[in-house]
Amino acid sequence: MKKYLACAALPLLVISCSTTPSRLKLSDISERPSQDAAVFTESKLNEGMTYPTRVVDQAATSSLDVTEDTAGLGSGFGTRQVRNFTNIGMRSTSRGSHIVRKEGNRYAETVYDIGDQGTQILHDESIAYTGMVNYGTERVLHAGGTAVCGVMTAYSNTMESTTRGLFGGLLRCVVRDTKPYMVGSLNETIVDNTMPGAGWRKRMPDLSGYAPAASPDMTSGKAVYTSAK
Repeated sequence: MKKYLACAALPLLVISCSTTPSRLKLSDISERPSQDAAVFTESKLNEGMTYPTRVVDQAATSSLDVTEDTAGLGSGFGTRQVRNFTNIGMRSTSRGSHIVRKEGNRYAETVYDIGDQGTQILHDESIAYTGMVNYGTERVLHAGGTAVCGVMTAYSNTMESTTRGLFGGLLRCVVRDTKPYMVGSLNETIVDNTMPGAGWRKRMPDLSGYAPAASPDMTSGKAVYTSAK
């Protein structure tokens, strides 16, 4: 039992010895006690301001968070709605333009098809009616040409028979000499005055060598041609 009491008293003895004030020595006094006081005070002030600083920092952070979140809420909602309604407007505009363009193309294609069919009919009928007119003209002209050809052939045959009958008898005649009054005879084509009966076509004789001479009595007033040769 005494052992246990001694063990229990030992810590108390140690504590009493450690708390017993010791004598202050001169070496224990700092050469700059104000510095130690300043360092101690600074550390205690910093330690004391830790909580207020954290409170102020948290308040500022919370305020900035609220501001940022609020601005983000407004901008996110605003921009999203602006994008949504802008997309709706653009899509509606695009769909409306597409509908207008599609319907316009449909009506335009109908008009174009009608125009194509009309022009095709005009093309075909123009060719058909022109061909009909041309064929009728050709047939009429052919008939007229046949009639004219028959008349001309009959006239040609008549003239040929008349010519053969008339000149067939005349060709039996032998003309000995061509007379000047036979216009259109052979001497009309020969101009060198060598054919018989061509004297009427000869040039007049050159009378430049003949000069008039005066009469001896000069009473009659008539000139007499004498030869100068």
